[in-house]
Amino acid sequence: MRTALGGWSLRALALEAHVLPKVARDAAKEGVIDAKHLVETDIVLLRLYGAVKRLVWPEEQRPANKDQGLRIWESITIETARAALPDEVQHDTALFIHQTGCEMATGPGEYCSALFKLASDPFYFAPLGLWFNQLPSRRRTGEDSRQTL
Repeated sequence: MRTALGGWSLRALALEAHVLPKVARDAAKEGVIDAKHLVETDIVLLRLYGAVKRLVWPEEQRPANKDQGLRIWESITIETARAALPDEVQHDTALFIHQTGCEMATGPGEYCSALFKLASDPFYFAPLGLWFNQLPSRRRTGEDSRQTL
């Protein structure tokens, strides 16, 4: 998936993130990822960007055929994920994304707290830890540890 020079291309990143190459180009254009310095954790950010760009909250007027740039809550969500990667992300870390930003939670206690806080509002659940563990380098590490057992 990497280029001949060992780095990542936008296309390879998009394939790993399960989004269209156009989504990767849009993310680079909006500053979510740096097309000249792509790193593996950008896959998680690109996957998150692809998900939040499709979200339309109830009563929100947002034409599907016109890109309007990053909304404030999208920027907050992406920057929260960027700040957490890779050091603060565990296998069960998730983002509860809502109309004004997001809540990062790890484990059942924090999940319950986020659910209680957002109980009456719509939210999107992004399994950040799962996406992080699906990165190519993490998959190889997981496979290697299973073979040594």
